[in-house]
Amino acid sequence: MKQWDIQHIGIFDINFDTGELYWSAELRRILRVPDGMPPEFLILLQHVHPDDRRALVAFAMEPMQGRCAPHRSFEHRLLDPDGTVRWVHIEAGTAFRSGSERDAVRVIGLVTEIAGPKTSATAIETFASTGNREVAPMSLAEKQPCYCTNPQTYA
Repeated sequence: MKQWDIQHIGIFDINFDTGELYWSAELRRILRVPDGMPPEFLILLQHVHPDDRRALVAFAMEPMQGRCAPHRSFEHRLLDPDGTVRWVHIEAGTAFRSGSERDAVRVIGLVTEIAGPKTSATAIETFASTGNREVAPMSLAEKQPCYCTNPQTYA
């Protein structure tokens, strides 16, 4: 299991019913986004490495497509303005409307910087090419670091 530095975990919260979006101060630091900048997905994408944007969009859209697991993980690169490439790991939890397993009402997640990918560099390509249609159900304790919830990317 990963060792987390609790002081360096960014938090995001997306409420689909109210439209409210939240990014913690630590997430803004990780993304290199100023405090006054709104927590918008397009702003996030501007900071994501261009080669990882499609995979991140697919991951982010899972709750809207009715095929989302309650817990998902994802790793991708950020690209700083000076050309520095950094890796982040996301743990996202999805809450569903009472009585529904498909109607996502909220996504809350944790983001932390990591030293580098823990799986092969081709995992993002695999994720994008498969459309991430299959989700492997497993508990947090069973998860291996991965790019996404696609079972093909687990070690």
